Amino acid sequence: MTESEAKRSTGLDRRDFMATIAGVAASAWVAADPEVLRATAAFAAQGAAKPGAPLRYQVLTAAQVRELDAVTSTIVPTDDTPGAREARVVRFIDRSLATWAKDQKPQMESALKVLGDFVAVQRNGNRSFAAIPAAERTKVLEAFEQAHGAEFNDGFWFPTMAGMFSNPSYGGNFNKVGWSLMGFRDQFSWAAPFGYYDRG
Repeated sequence: MTESEAKRSTGLDRRDFMATIAGVAASAWVAADPEVLRATAAFAAQGAAKPGAPLRYQVLTAAQVRELDAVTSTIVPTDDTPGAREARVVRFIDRSLATWAKDQKPQMESALKVLGDFVAVQRNGNRSFAAIPAAERTKVLEAFEQAHGAEFNDGFWFPTMAGMFSNPSYGGNFNKVGWSLMGFRDQFSWAAPFGYYDRG
């Protein structure tokens, strides 16, 4: 399965993006105090200290970062367009769990543990999703979603969508790559026609 096919198989085609974002925007992942959000945005916007240097993380361990990077980049893979990695989704999740979403940290840790348990059964004791070849991750993650829907949605799907497509002021959607992916342009003024439905 190609990465483009993987993106379609997980339901992430561009026609679904806006509906997904609307649901995420109403979730707890983007409902926070404005001051905290501004601090989150400032942190997420910081680049590495030097080109090529690793990004800094606050609460996630190196192993958790590795696993979440593999999961989120499977949900929104990088192919001919940017994916979760380019949007810095994992860094957004880390900053969120360190601040306004810190009460969700146990839930994230639980989701990672349940995923590890699931992978261990599938892979003869190997608990690491990141260790699975990239070409096989979509199939494994789909099976995990079917078996553990709540952990998949609450632990991985919603945080990934929030970090990918929310307003960059929330700390994700780095360089607005999520908005670019769905063809959204944020601008202060618009002129008709406003969309396909408004063309004569």
